[in-house]
Amino acid sequence: MDTTQIVIIVSLIAITLTTVIVGIYFIRLLKDLTVTLKKTNIILDDTHLITDSVAKPISSFSEILMGFKNGFSFFSNLTKNKKTDE
Repeated sequence: MDTTQIVIIVSLIAITLTTVIVGIYFIRLLKDLTVTLKKTNIILDDTHLITDSVAKPISSFSEILMGFKNGFSFFSNLTKNKKTDE
């Protein structure tokens, strides 16, 4: 064997090993990424549940306040109409 052939064979082996190692690292990185995305999705689902549970009582309270406001404005209009009739 010629020295050129030996250098080419050693270079090809080194490149092949490097490519295999990078491929294995990339596959592990993708697996970690999927685990991270699953955890993030769970966190976002929990956040959605929490914001819904907080928003419903606030919405109900707002509706109660609007009912009081409308009731008071109705009674104030009634009292204004009675004063103008007199």
